[in-house]
Amino acid sequence: MKEIIRLENVSRTYHTGSEELNALKNVNLKIGSGEFVAVIGQSGSGKSTLMNILGCLDTADSGKYYLNRTDISSLSEKKMAYIRSRTIGFIFQSFNLIPTLTAVENVELPLMYRGVGRHERYVLAKSALEKVGLAERMYHKPSELSGGQQQRAAIARAIAAKPEILLADEPTGSLDKKSGKEVLNIIRSMNVEGVTVVMITHDNSIAESAKRCIKISDGQIIS
Repeated sequence: MKEIIRLENVSRTYHTGSEELNALKNVNLKIGSGEFVAVIGQSGSGKSTLMNILGCLDTADSGKYYLNRTDISSLSEKKMAYIRSRTIGFIFQSFNLIPTLTAVENVELPLMYRGVGRHERYVLAKSALEKVGLAERMYHKPSELSGGQQQRAAIARAIAAKPEILLADEPTGSLDKKSGKEVLNIIRSMNVEGVTVVMITHDNSIAESAKRCIKISDGQIIS
C-alpha cells in the first residue's frame, strides 16, 4: 500500500500567558493511501490538533510531516494552502455552511477559490450533491435543510474537488442516530472509491466504522 501520510516525532505546544499546553508529544504515524482510519480520544487528548496538522491548517513545533512524500513542515503558508486545497477535503461537526448561500453555492465556493470556471464548478457541485442524495435540495439554503441534510451538503463540499484525503472531525457529533448512520455510510462509500479517510471521534461505536483505530491520550498515540 502506498504511503500517503507520515508523521515523525511531531510535537505541538500552545502558549497561553505563562502556561504551556503540550497538545502533541513526539507523535509517529503512518497512513496508507485508501485507508479508513479513526483517531479516537477524549476532549483535550490532542486529536483536533493532530487533525489540524494533517490538514495543513497548523504546523508542528518540531518533527516532520510528509504528505505524498513531500515534507510539509518545510513549506511556506502559500504552498501549504495550495496543497491543502487540492489534496484534502474537510468535514466539520458544525457544518460551516454559509447561511446566505444555497447548498449548491456552498459546494461551489471552494472550487471558485481554486479558480475553477463557473460552468465546471456547477457541474462538479451538482454531481457531488447527487452523490450524497441532495439533488432535490440543492437550491435550498442551510436554514431550509435538516441537520443531516446540512452535513450531507458539507460532505458534498468536501468531495466536489475529488480530494485524495478526507478529514472528518466528529462528523456525526451534531446529528441524531439515523442521520449519523447516513453520513457514515456516505463516508464509507467515499473510502470504497479510493479516498483516504481520517475520522476524528470520541465515540467508540463511531470509530468501529473505520478499518483501523488509533487511540490518542494526553498528546500521545497509545495504540
